[in-house]
Amino acid sequence: MAYMRGSPADYDEWALNGNEGWSYSQILPYFKYSEGNYDKDISKNKLFHSTQGPLDVGRYPYVDDNVDVLLSAFNELGYNYTDINGRNQLGFMRIQTMSYYGERVSSYTAFIDPVKKLRPNLDIVNEALVTKIVLKNVGDTVQAIGVEYIKNGTKVRVKTKKEIILSAGAINSPKLLMQSGLGPKEYLEYVGVRVFYDLPVGSNFHDHLSVCLPVIKLTKTATVSKFPEKMKDITDYYTRGVGPLSANFQVVAYIESSMSEVLGTPDIEVRFKGHGSNMYYDRIDMCISLLTPGSRGHIVLNATDPVFGKPLIYPNYLKDTTDERKILEGIREVIRLFDTEVFKTAEFEFDPHPILNNECKYHESVSEDFWSCIIRHFSSPLHNYVGTCKMGTAKDPESVVDNHLRVYGVANLRVVDASIIPKITRGSTAAPVIMIAEKASDLIKNAWY
Repeated sequence: MAYMRGSPADYDEWALNGNEGWSYSQILPYFKYSEGNYDKDISKNKLFHSTQGPLDVGRYPYVDDNVDVLLSAFNELGYNYTDINGRNQLGFMRIQTMSYYGERVSSYTAFIDPVKKLRPNLDIVNEALVTKIVLKNVGDTVQAIGVEYIKNGTKVRVKTKKEIILSAGAINSPKLLMQSGLGPKEYLEYVGVRVFYDLPVGSNFHDHLSVCLPVIKLTKTATVSKFPEKMKDITDYYTRGVGPLSANFQVVAYIESSMSEVLGTPDIEVRFKGHGSNMYYDRIDMCISLLTPGSRGHIVLNATDPVFGKPLIYPNYLKDTTDERKILEGIREVIRLFDTEVFKTAEFEFDPHPILNNECKYHESVSEDFWSCIIRHFSSPLHNYVGTCKMGTAKDPESVVDNHLRVYGVANLRVVDASIIPKITRGSTAAPVIMIAEKASDLIKNAWY
């Protein structure tokens, strides 16, 4: 639900690595095509924002006292309030989300639902499982000629007139390519799949890793409510879309570590959320996330059942030792918040007891070994999986699609989703994926019309 485009440097790096047409200046219009930003403070910057798109974007209508404390504390540490979807990501802000008056806005509600009954050329098949992209050898080339799916136990084959667009995500897109015969030749032969074209499908898997620590203990600003107050909040939300139930986590900060790959860009994201409940809480989670992971994993088919079995995911989180060091530096920076006058006045107390019920308690308190242990016990993925059908040049040994998102070695087949992202963006990937779809629509139109 968070609306985060990433840093301009992310896209400029894509372009520098051979993906022509994907620099920040070239993809910014596609972000703006879809954006319908109703937040007047944000949308007044017309260079970076639009109010005309179908995707509602704005900040939550409800702000509690703890949000103001967190924002003021970052300001006291010397960080600037910024629009993270503008020119400069470094700093902090109340997060922008894909929502409208407390209700989530998705790609379905924004793009499909309004037109699904108006488009005679759009046929949506529900409760069906695609099992294969049908491929055919034509001379020295491979062509995608159709799709097979199962619905109500019956196999159905649909033939393509122009091309197939695969948008199953960074886990299921590589799975579907591999079970159709496009992937690492040696492994596909091992699991008994006929190989049509040898491609590094499933490699380059990566994600943002996050460590959430419930260590901010509240006293006078706790929002735990009694039952009658909660009933009023429910009424306010259902009748007017306001109140505590209309908001989720709100404060986000972007921090540059000493190991930043690009000067002036962040590699640590910090979010804060109510512990146990985002509405009623007496403790706040500090979530420190790695924006620029160096670790890479891979996905392969399940050898026992390549088609219906779940794919095997080997994420290799923290394999690159720099990843842990960046997170550790982010934790140390966030702990500095407890030294601010704002935190002291609000009586925000550092209380590590909830994270000590494990072997980490045997390390010296808040030492480097302690935090290293905590990172390995409390880290979890943010589910922003990318990279498994990597976009890149033909010379790149990990590339699966070209800069027009066409699968190498196969005619009439494109991939349009997070799997094509060559290197993860600095922030949630929902907005970048919508941008990719907007750009893909132009690529497809230019190819056929």
